[in-house]
Order: sequence, then structure tokens, then C-alpha cells
Amino acid sequence: MASSNLLSLALFLVLLTHAISAIETSFNFTSFHQGDPKLILQADANVSSKGQLLLTNVTGNGDPTVDSMGRAFYYAPIQIRNSTTGKLASFDTNFTFSIRSRSNNNKNSAFGLAFALVPVESQPKRKGPFLGLFKKPDNDSEVQTVAVVFNTFSNQIEIDMNSISPAARESCDFHKYNGEKAEVRITYDSSQMIMGVFLSYPSTGKSYTLRYDRIDLQFHVHDWMSVGFSATSGFFESTSETHDVLSWSFSSKFSQHTTSERSNILLNKIL
Repeated sequence: MASSNLLSLALFLVLLTHAISAIETSFNFTSFHQGDPKLILQADANVSSKGQLLLTNVTGNGDPTVDSMGRAFYYAPIQIRNSTTGKLASFDTNFTFSIRSRSNNNKNSAFGLAFALVPVESQPKRKGPFLGLFKKPDNDSEVQTVAVVFNTFSNQIEIDMNSISPAARESCDFHKYNGEKAEVRITYDSSQMIMGVFLSYPSTGKSYTLRYDRIDLQFHVHDWMSVGFSATSGFFESTSETHDVLSWSFSSKFSQHTTSERSNILLNKIL
């Protein structure tokens, strides 16, 4: 009897460990490497010899090119929703990027860079203001995409859900920070349904914040999503810009309450 109980306890611990590991994900790129199998590169995206993730094409001397579009995603799908339990994961991502147009203080550069959650195996969409993420300006539930957009054409930070029409926005003078390194943190608290975006330019001391309350991702994501970046450059040489991601970390997990529920179910089965 004792050995049977020990076996049951061991089985429980194995299952519990598996349950916990299955709902937590994290990774960290302090820089990027050419040929890294943990990155999915689409369209014009590539990694430079200097370890930068270049989302759009550049010329031989590093200048931006016209009408370029590129996307890059982490190779493994991330669980954002559990449709069985109705739970959503919370997530936290930090990254640094640089956007540079051909001339300083260019208010007409376009179109910007986005951090996005897209369906697994999603393919690039339209260029220009659609940022390679969307197909039409109004709501398009087929794309099932949530994006935080750093819109250099409109000079604002946006939260877009299945549409390029922002659900929330905050003005940001991107043209004043041409080529400067930006630091970004994006958080989503699934229990409070709050998304927060914090952008800063360390060299200037300037920062911007966008908060969106009551954002329920249930109807905007699949259970498993790909996470990463997308960017597009302007249609003319005078409006084109580079979009370089310099570092990136990401973590997500379901609430401890979800883990506890699963543990109790397993324990009850054993007992």
C-alpha cells in the first residue's frame, strides 16, 4: 500500500511539473544571429552581421529603401488563451529598436514598426500603413491580430486589434528621435485586462506611456499565437526609413489560480 501511495505521489509530481511548465514561456535575445533557427524571418527581414534584426531592406551604405516590408517571429507558438478554461495568459515583453529616416526631423517618414501577436503560420499582409499585418482598414476578424504599433506616419503609439484603426493611441514625436535607440516595455495583465506600453529614449530622457483598460483578448486571439515584429517603409525615398530591433525578451504565463485548479484536479484523481 505504501509503495502504491508513493507511486501515485510521484505520478502527481510529474504531472504537476508538466502542467506548470506548459503554461509558462520565456526567452531572451540580447542580440541576434544570422541563421538562428529560433527566428522565423519573412519578406525582407534579415539579421545583420552586427547582430541587429533588420525588418526592412537597407542599401549597401545602410540607408533605407523604398516600399520594403519585413516580419520576424519567435519560432515556437506561444499559448495566449485556453479556450477550455476560458483563461488568458499575462505577458511581458521588453525590446529595443531604432528607426532612422534619410533626414533628421523628417515628419513625413513612414510607416513604422509593430510588436504583434499573429496566428501561427500567418503570412505577410499588405504593405504601407497596413504594416504587413492587416488586409483592410476596417475590422477584419480573419486576421486575428493584436499589435502595438509605433506609427511614424501619424506620430503616435497605437494598440490595434484586427484593424489599422487604433483601439487606443498616444501621441509620440518619433521624428525628433531619428536613429536614436528606443526602449520599450509592453505588459498585459489578464486578470485586470489591462495593457500597458512604456516607450523611452534614454539619450533624451523623454518617455511616453499608453494604457488601455478592459482589453479582453478572448475574441482577438487563438489559443496559440506567434509573437514578433513587423515593419514597412514609405513609398518614396523621402519617406523611407529603417526599422532595426536590437534586443528582445518575452515572458508569459497563466495565473497561479489556473495552475492551482489543475493541481487540485490531479490530486483529487490520485486520492
